[in-house]
Amino acid sequence: MGLADKMQEQFSKRYRLIRSLLKPLRGEWGPGICDEESFNKKHPAKPYLGELSLCILEMQDMYQQFYDNKDDKQNLRNELINIFDADDAHWHGMCSNSELLGDKELEDCEYGFQPSAVSVWEETFSDEIELNSIDSEEEFHIEMLKLMVKRVMWDVLFPGETLPGYSEPTSGDLSLLDYSIME
Repeated sequence: MGLADKMQEQFSKRYRLIRSLLKPLRGEWGPGICDEESFNKKHPAKPYLGELSLCILEMQDMYQQFYDNKDDKQNLRNELINIFDADDAHWHGMCSNSELLGDKELEDCEYGFQPSAVSVWEETFSDEIELNSIDSEEEFHIEMLKLMVKRVMWDVLFPGETLPGYSEPTSGDLSLLDYSIME
């Protein structure tokens, strides 16, 4: 497949399970963020996994309802390994308006992954960054999206397993991110 063909490929065609299972983390589509107190009142038997706990629960429910079989689990594992092994064009396709691999025009924040990815970034690096201090429209970076997918999907659906080829960032300092890849 040539570069031109790859750029015409839709994210949802190549990563069907990832796209489907991440729907609860997409802006207006999902249940949104929650604080620990509200979550514990509503779900006392469930662990609080951060501001996206309601989204994660919905994702887990979707997984158990539609994809909890040996083949789909292996296919999801392969999709996750493949996207973490792919170039940034695939990550841009995940959060673009068109869903075309390589398209850098981000979806509107109200419907996209940006606020959820920023939330995971802020919680992961809470010793460096204040919660709700990153502007998800202006300061979003695909490294935040990668961290979200790793923490929210891989760690939750494949607990205790190492994701090959990915190391989480060690700092949340935005000045360390290469924003030229977002242009």
